[in-house]
Amino acid sequence: MFRDDEPKPASFKFMAVKMNQNDFASISGTDDREARSKFWIAAYTRSRSEKKADIELRAIGIETFLPVQQQIRQWSDRTKKVEVPIIPMVIFAYVREQELSLILSNHLIIKILSMPGEKVPAHIPTEHIERLRFILGQSDVPVEYDPHPFRIDDSVEIVRGYLKGLRGEVHECSDGSTEFIVRIDFLGGAKLKINKLDLIHI
Repeated sequence: MFRDDEPKPASFKFMAVKMNQNDFASISGTDDREARSKFWIAAYTRSRSEKKADIELRAIGIETFLPVQQQIRQWSDRTKKVEVPIIPMVIFAYVREQELSLILSNHLIIKILSMPGEKVPAHIPTEHIERLRFILGQSDVPVEYDPHPFRIDDSVEIVRGYLKGLRGEVHECSDGSTEFIVRIDFLGGAKLKINKLDLIHI
């Protein structure tokens, strides 16, 4: 079970402070009663519309999370840092059941994602969202998204560096490197390269 730090903005570097699972509600600004009545969903947006959908949903009072990270983009005459969504055409929202219709009424939202073979909106575990927030806020190496199921070699905890305390899974790559993986339920997961010496088995 994940018991880690409150995520910090990507532009700062902080050492992690241990937290327990009960702190998730305080991280997202909710009390226990509100947390029980709300849940995370994933909505599928039109192409290249993630940021605009995020702005429009927030404008009508929907709490959202758009996972982004800064990348350097090169043009012929300049370079620029830009924020790029790491999961193409997906935005997360923390909602009550009656707010689902508001999301679906937005012209940039195609649908709310369901588990394979089901029609009802899938609930994304809060700990998956908080792990993703943390890894994006703290990592000093690029985070990639992989929509495919992972071949997992072991469950681990990071014991050194800016991601200290974060728990996830690890995969040994064919080139001998190691990838640390944070699952996002049925959507696949976020991954980054990591030194084996920074990990312990759990």
